[in-house]
Amino acid sequence: MRWAVYILMAATLASLGPVSAQDGPGPGIYALQSMLRDKAPEIRIKAAEGLGRVGGRQAVLILRRGLNDRDLDVRIAVVEALGFIGGRLSMTVLSEALKDRAPEVRLRAVEALKDAGTVASIPIIQKAFGDQAESVRLHAALMLRKIGHRNGVPVLGRVALNDVSPAVRAAATRHLGKVGVKDRRSVGILARVLEDREAAVRIRAVESLGFLQLPAAAVVLETALADRDAGVRIRATEVMGHVLAKDFE
Repeated sequence: MRWAVYILMAATLASLGPVSAQDGPGPGIYALQSMLRDKAPEIRIKAAEGLGRVGGRQAVLILRRGLNDRDLDVRIAVVEALGFIGGRLSMTVLSEALKDRAPEVRLRAVEALKDAGTVASIPIIQKAFGDQAESVRLHAALMLRKIGHRNGVPVLGRVALNDVSPAVRAAATRHLGKVGVKDRRSVGILARVLEDREAAVRIRAVESLGFLQLPAAAVVLETALADRDAGVRIRATEVMGHVLAKDFE
């Protein structure tokens, strides 16, 4: 019964909305701080969610302690709350979550970084491409596509060329076509990706060239028409038709 009451308290405090800097954090935030140390993980999760709704510097500093929680779901709730609050301090704390022992938390941290800082988070998301878990690297590439800013072009380019996983290289190559529209840097990167040893990656490069809306992309695309793999040649032929008709894929 006690934990149910605490959960109701946390939900009530959270529903009050963010507190302005002028008013200060208020006494309620310290109640949430106490609940973040409760024995029941359900209460700690609700406390993290409440702190995310309250927002502000004090809430971020309290949530930072929750990154060391022994419960996986609590740490995920803390990461999501930091993403909801946003701002540079939240991004700094989220960068610490990229070192969490659980891939699930690191993956959520990448997503929270996208929410917390959009373009400003790109240099931090970049760190996730050094993660051992393929799923985290795939998610980092997806977040750069969702941000959709040209600052992500060189980051995706390096991943497309250098990642050890063909799946990650293919994903980065695919997203490069969306992020790098009308960006000349993308053409040079994709030209090098067309030399990848995996046909699936080269096909993604062909498709991305079809998105760029640049005359130079058509020139590079011609090289794929002579690819050693029939599947690549077929896709290059299809994409070339769209590009020449200015029906960009």
